[in-house]
Amino acid sequence: MRIFTAALTLPLVCSALVACSSSTKKTVKPPTEGYVTKGNGSFTLQPYKEVTLENGLKVYFIHDASLPRVSLTLMIKTGSMQEGSKAGLNALTSYLLEQGTQSRDALKLADEFGQLGSSVDISPSADATTVYADALTTGAQTLLDLFADVTMNPAFKDAEIARIRSQMLAGLQKKIDNPSSFADEKMDQFIFGNHPYGRDTNGTPEGLKSIGKQDVIKHYLTFFRPNNSLLAVVGSYDAAYENRVKEVFGKWTKRTTPEVQVEAPPVSESLQVKLIVKKGLQQTQIRIGQVGIDRANPDYLRLRLANETVGGSFASRLNQKVRDDLGLTYSIYSYFDVRKERGSYDIVTFTKNETAGKTLEEALKVLTDFVNNGATEAEVSAGRNQLIGQFPRAIETADRLAYNLLALEFYGIPVNYLTDFNKNVGAIKPKEANAAFRKVVNPAKFKVLVYGDEKIIPQFEKYKPVIERLK
Repeated sequence: MRIFTAALTLPLVCSALVACSSSTKKTVKPPTEGYVTKGNGSFTLQPYKEVTLENGLKVYFIHDASLPRVSLTLMIKTGSMQEGSKAGLNALTSYLLEQGTQSRDALKLADEFGQLGSSVDISPSADATTVYADALTTGAQTLLDLFADVTMNPAFKDAEIARIRSQMLAGLQKKIDNPSSFADEKMDQFIFGNHPYGRDTNGTPEGLKSIGKQDVIKHYLTFFRPNNSLLAVVGSYDAAYENRVKEVFGKWTKRTTPEVQVEAPPVSESLQVKLIVKKGLQQTQIRIGQVGIDRANPDYLRLRLANETVGGSFASRLNQKVRDDLGLTYSIYSYFDVRKERGSYDIVTFTKNETAGKTLEEALKVLTDFVNNGATEAEVSAGRNQLIGQFPRAIETADRLAYNLLALEFYGIPVNYLTDFNKNVGAIKPKEANAAFRKVVNPAKFKVLVYGDEKIIPQFEKYKPVIERLK
């Protein structure tokens, strides 16, 4: 559920490439009409083309002849935010796309994708859902036909609904076996309450059990629409393939997509600590956080830079103090989980049961000191170098560039976020980063979730925690 970058999680799967060799390469005349190169002289993006079809589907074409392959990424602008009280409806609908179409059952789909050396990667999240597949250029047309069939003509058969729902229920039940993931989920609930960000993308057992076939069909027909989607086409293709993509997806029927209202996250006015205890746990998971910012926040880059100093890098204050100086943990870090609506600011760590209270205390001290006094010029300079040095990885391949373009469009961020990244980060002054952080992060209003053995309870008595006991 976590989102660490400007974009959503990118499924960089190219299973077909294991079969790539010089013998499979085919000369393809690259299309040129409509392609633009965007940049500011010092940083230029790979040329790409934007087309909006009559049904509202926006398509990005990025020609890349470095490998004999083509990839398709569809981003549907719907997630658990749009599923109402039917928790898990969007994920269930998404997973069912590859479980059969009007003309192919699940086995036939899997077999035809397999013959291409490919498969479908479907990733539902709180805000959006992505569908990805790729293949060698020799199979590009078949890939397009299969991909369009999956996304435009799902069958939603009763047996497949029951099977996928059963798998999702089993997955939810197993989460408690992973203390870190379980603590993450409980922290989301603590911060966001009944807001959709407060629950697993795969929903809840109660929500999944309440979903019927008609709910799935209605959700698909309402939200999985071309005018509510973005498509990226990347690889070695020609102008004829471009036209075929537009022809195939131009048949997708558009509909009016309703705006969905959700319950606001609860407001925290003081430090709140919640203990979840279970006998036999050998380590204690600690999560500290509060509601943060949305991706479109104008202080986004300033906050990223400030967080590099406090907890976003190996040289951060949290890591230096809590890990290196005091030896309380092997790992502690912080990040802004930015989303369409306000996400969270999170500090994540774990420690021995015996040092759980001290670990929390020291982490809070670091955050409080940072908010009060801010980062130094030297720390900000190091953070700038870190962000600028890491940035090329975000767009080092055509697939990554395509996905960033989709994500920026989804969040309403102009493309100059990419072209001007180095310049904008380099221009941020320490006082600007510190002021932005101080405006958003308030340690006096943190929520703290601690998951450990019952023996940790006395260490937190001064916080007057709420205690939940698990069997």
